[in-house]
Amino acid sequence: MDPILQLIELPFVAEYLQRIGGENALTVMKLMVEMGNAVTDEQVAEKMGVKVTVVRAVFNRLHYWGIADYTKEQNPETGWWTYTWFLVKDKIKEAVIGELEERESELRQKREELDQFMFFVCPEGHVREPFEVAMEYDFRCPACGAELQPLDVEEEKKKIDEQLDQIWRAKKILNEI
Repeated sequence: MDPILQLIELPFVAEYLQRIGGENALTVMKLMVEMGNAVTDEQVAEKMGVKVTVVRAVFNRLHYWGIADYTKEQNPETGWWTYTWFLVKDKIKEAVIGELEERESELRQKREELDQFMFFVCPEGHVREPFEVAMEYDFRCPACGAELQPLDVEEEKKKIDEQLDQIWRAKKILNEI
């Protein structure tokens, strides 16, 4: 499987690319790889069954981040321009590595906090507070009044470890690109 496809199918990377490229970014990028990475917006729109403006919006967002670039040719008969888009693998790698490193740092900090503090959470998901703050609230949620419950630290650590594993896998794939 193409390393770019492997990379964009990782949940964390997919979420990041959708955030910067829009809801259709993954579909557009997958089609670009499948179609040989040099495609026109019209070709992708036809393949997706959407208006060309939808695809152009994705290309423009990806271009803003340097992940996609284009060449253009003018038809001498009609005067119309044709844009041929391609993915810039080095920029994808650079952008994703930056995002991964930032996220990895945040996760490691959260994991350290779990080792250092006892947390309490609202059963409705309103707050997550360390013991000292929960005590100030008399172990009641300030938003809904529900009794704050101790956080399952081991379960939380497991979730963080799974996310760190995804980051590790993404970095491994990035080294292959």
